Amino acid sequence: MLSDLYISLCDNVPQREGQIFGLPLGANDVRWLGIDEKRYPALLLPARPDDIRSDIALRSVDVEFSRLCAIQAADGAAHEGCYSIIRLKDADVDIVRLFLRILEERFCVAPPPSTNAVIAENVLEIASLFSQLSLDARDVVGLWGELFAIECSSDVEAAVKCWSSKKLAKYDFVTTRYVLDVKTTLSHVPKHHFSLEQLRPVGGYEAYVFSLRLVEQHGGLTVGELMDRIAEKITDPELRGNFFRVCVIKGGRDIYRSDLRLLPFPEADSFMLFHASMLPVPTIVENDPISNIRFDVDLSRLEALARAEASHILAFRPAT
Repeated sequence: MLSDLYISLCDNVPQREGQIFGLPLGANDVRWLGIDEKRYPALLLPARPDDIRSDIALRSVDVEFSRLCAIQAADGAAHEGCYSIIRLKDADVDIVRLFLRILEERFCVAPPPSTNAVIAENVLEIASLFSQLSLDARDVVGLWGELFAIECSSDVEAAVKCWSSKKLAKYDFVTTRYVLDVKTTLSHVPKHHFSLEQLRPVGGYEAYVFSLRLVEQHGGLTVGELMDRIAEKITDPELRGNFFRVCVIKGGRDIYRSDLRLLPFPEADSFMLFHASMLPVPTIVENDPISNIRFDVDLSRLEALARAEASHILAFRPAT
């Protein structure tokens, strides 16, 4: 929604410094999206004049609270109101798209925030999120694999609820009964890197490994397209917002920038699921002073779980 409005605004960029052109988010909507002479986007949210709060000035984002604005529409009609203005200080197309998607999930799926304090809290979380963005292309491949595992679930929302929000989490999915880690490779050989604890967890839970081989292909999906496709299946706005937040943390700036189109190999629905106990690990004698053991395992000649059992695991159903 916001990205489409931004594209429309780019057809008529202001020429004077300090001038902002804008459009309402919808018919009779009290929120506006604006653009300035640098093509920087700004979201205008209704605010109270007496809701006084210090402005926020961050590296990428500024917020001006409770500003009296005079808005003139294209048809000449005038509108005056009090708004808090969230402005991105960047015009990179992919960064703008990412920023607008975050704003959309935070401010446009429900009634506007009732106070500037709520706006400030959300903006600081967004700024913190942007500070975690990396430029590692491997993040895109790893995120693609985790998203594919979610899409393979018969209950996408259940899968998202079990999805770890930490980029370097030991396991990608955690349920009350078991954990599951996704291993993704661009090699034709399903060889993956493990820690000993991933395959032999300490505690009374079971562990599974989701193995996925990917191939770059023109007819494949970018990570951004796969993310958007899954987001459409999430009906709970809060869960959808959390889903997108985790995507940003794990995928970095390249979520929309990357044009890497991937498909599972050798077939479009190909993956293998293993119980961790089925995979070999190095033998360690009890009480040996050895720790942080990491190793590669080639899964080529190991037998995966039957697809029916794999589908049951990927449903992420709670214990009954």
